[in-house]
Amino acid sequence: MLELGEQSAISLGVNTDMTRITLIVSAVCMIALATATTGPIAFVAFLSGPIAKRLVGAGFSNALPAGLVGINLVLGGADLIGQFAFDVRYPVGIITGILGGAPYLIFLLIRMNRKGDL
Repeated sequence: MLELGEQSAISLGVNTDMTRITLIVSAVCMIALATATTGPIAFVAFLSGPIAKRLVGAGFSNALPAGLVGINLVLGGADLIGQFAFDVRYPVGIITGILGGAPYLIFLLIRMNRKGDL
């Protein structure tokens, strides 16, 4: 409902503040569980999802394939960086943790706060 816009959601009777908080807490819990299970590679979703949505728009039929391609590109790029950019070879989990961890999350939070979406 929030994808329709805040005014449309309110007119349909949705408590947008509570829905937004519930979605954020749910996303944080799912990401924490995925990261605890698989390691920092789960942070790839932080990078590929928003990038795909920005490139192809918010439609599910376009964003899902673009997100899948984006995940492969980000993971492959992180592996290439880890293998060839430094004198020491770093695992892909370290590179994705650095790229998709706190710096990108902070960037997204600042941008959402400026737009008033937070």
